[in-house]
Amino acid sequence: MVSPRLYANPGTRFLSIDASDVDRVLPPPPTQNSPEEKNDKSYLKYAAAAASDNQKLLGIAASRDSVFDYSRTLGLWFNPKILPKTATLFAKVTHEANDAINKAKNHFRRQRPSTWQAMDALDLRDGYCYPSGHTTRAYVWAKLLANAFPDERKPLDKQARQKAWYRVILGRHYPSDVRAGKTFGTFLAAQFLKNPAFIRDWSVACSEMRIAREETIPPSSFHP
Repeated sequence: MVSPRLYANPGTRFLSIDASDVDRVLPPPPTQNSPEEKNDKSYLKYAAAAASDNQKLLGIAASRDSVFDYSRTLGLWFNPKILPKTATLFAKVTHEANDAINKAKNHFRRQRPSTWQAMDALDLRDGYCYPSGHTTRAYVWAKLLANAFPDERKPLDKQARQKAWYRVILGRHYPSDVRAGKTFGTFLAAQFLKNPAFIRDWSVACSEMRIAREETIPPSSFHP
């Protein structure tokens, strides 16, 4: 069990996001029956129709939604058993990101597309869809991990884009939802990295991750 005292201030919040922040960062979603909404629906329809069965299965797997999904990019060393301090910090990051996502969704109140179906027991979410929560979290995690490992920035960003795209091909979100999720996730990651309390805890997690990586992967194998 991971001790809650791994960090100096476990009760400190890193983010304070309100409606003014949401309006400053995100445009409103397309209005009903607007040309933008019609484009959204058309793109969603054709993306879902063109998706292969394998893509849909990968999308369902990605819906399980954990920062440690990025072991696919970073390697098997990136897992909570090896990285207890990192796991503790990312649990807090994810909790605060979810609070911000819910504030944004409840601010805009965009209904999910009619193609949405609860295709798997881990994704029985209803409610609002703008911005995409999965996409927002994907970019929060990818941007923070890229801060720790700049040489992995491009592959991390590629995996975040894939996670976002799956939300469209599964019919969970409109394209504008995932674009907004990318913008919001990038913004939230930057806010974490501006917070001195987060930076103190992040330095501990980064040290743990770098040691685990170096013990597993020869430095010559890192991306240039």
